[in-house]
Amino acid sequence: MPEAQRIGGPFDIVHLAFTAFPADTRVKREALATTAIGERVAVVAFRLPDQLHEEDLGALRVIRLPGRKSRRGPLRYLSEYGSFVWRCRRLLSRDPRFRQVRVVHIHTLPDFLVWAATPARQRGARLILDLHEIFPEFAATKYPGFAGRIAARAGLWIERFARGHADVTITVNRPIDELLATRLLRRPERRVVIHNSADPDDFGDPAAPVIHTRPRLELIYHGSLTRLYGLDVAIRGVALAASRGIPVHFTILGDGHERHELVQLRDALAAQGAVSFEASIPQRALRARLRAADAGVVPTLLDAMTRYSLSNKLLEYVHLGVPVLAARLPSYASYLSAEATWYWQPGDAESLAAVISDFSRAGPETRSARAACAQRDLATIAWPHERERLIATYRSLLEG
Repeated sequence: MPEAQRIGGPFDIVHLAFTAFPADTRVKREALATTAIGERVAVVAFRLPDQLHEEDLGALRVIRLPGRKSRRGPLRYLSEYGSFVWRCRRLLSRDPRFRQVRVVHIHTLPDFLVWAATPARQRGARLILDLHEIFPEFAATKYPGFAGRIAARAGLWIERFARGHADVTITVNRPIDELLATRLLRRPERRVVIHNSADPDDFGDPAAPVIHTRPRLELIYHGSLTRLYGLDVAIRGVALAASRGIPVHFTILGDGHERHELVQLRDALAAQGAVSFEASIPQRALRARLRAADAGVVPTLLDAMTRYSLSNKLLEYVHLGVPVLAARLPSYASYLSAEATWYWQPGDAESLAAVISDFSRAGPETRSARAACAQRDLATIAWPHERERLIATYRSLLEG
C-alpha cells in the first residue's frame, strides 16, 4: 500500500475477517463493541467493487484488501482463503500502523487465518480466535463423500492448531462450546461464548409481542436463499397447508443462488398465491417488516453442522416479539422450550403443514404467551449481556 494511503493508526486492536464489512453483522457488532474500551481499532476485511480501500466508520478504521468469495468448489475456496490470509499477514508485518497492536481478533472461517497474526504475536500481541463456524463439520456437510472426509480431517488439525495459538477462543453458542470441550488440547484453553444475539442498534430494544388478528396468516423468512436453510421444505409445507384450506401466505425476503430453483418449485406446486418472494431490504426497514408478520419461519435442515447451530433469524424474531415456527434442531431446543415456539420435524413438509394448522387455530393469547416465553428463555443471552462479556474478555487481555 503506498505511503500516501496509510492514514489512521497506530492501532491497538485489529479484527481480521474474510468477509465484507460492515455487511457481516457479527464482525460489525463485535468491532464496534471494542471501541468502547477506548483503544484504536481497525477492521481488515475484503473489498467489494463499490467500496473504498480505507474509510472510517464511526470510531473504526476499515481497511479492505483484495479478495472475494466465489463459492466455486473447494480448490477455489482454498485459493481465495490463502490469498487473503497472505495479504493480512503482509499487512501486519509491513504496515507501521500495526507495530504496536496489542490484540488481534481473528474471525473464522478460515481457521488458519490465525497464521496471519504471527507478526503481531511475535511482538507480544494477544490473539482471540472467534469461531463463527466449526470447520470440520462445515467441510463434511458441504462436500459429501471422500473429499469431505479428507477436508474434515484436515479441518480438525487446523482447528486444533488455531486454538493452540489463541489466548482466548470465542464460540457462538453453548452446543459448539460443548463440542470443543471434547476436542482436548495439550494445554489449558480459555473459551468464551458470545452469542449472535440481535443488536438493539440494528433492531431497536426488545419489543413486546404484537399479535395480529386477520383472516389470512402472514408468515415470513428473511435471509440468504441457500439449500441449508430448508426453504424448499418450507414452500412445500406452506403449499400443503394452503391446499387444505388454511388461509396462509409466506413471504421469502432475501436473495441467494437458490432463488431461481425456489421460484420454479413454487410455480410447479401452483402455490403462487401462497408464496411470494421479495428482495432484501435495508436494515433500518427490517424491524417494521418482520413485526408485520404473524410468525417467522426458521426451516433449517438438520445435518452434522446445523445440529450445533443457533439461527440468527430465530434470535431476531424472538427479540422483535414475533412468534416462531422452527425446525426442531437439537441446538434450538437447548435454548427454546416447547412452550416458547411451534416446533416441527426438520426436513418434513407434512410436519410443517400440521404446525401451520395448529398455529392458525391458536388464539391471540396463546401466540402472545409463547412469544413472551421465548423472550424469557433468551433473556440471559441478550446482546447487552454478550457485549459486556466481550468487553470484559478484552480488558483481561489488555491488562494481563
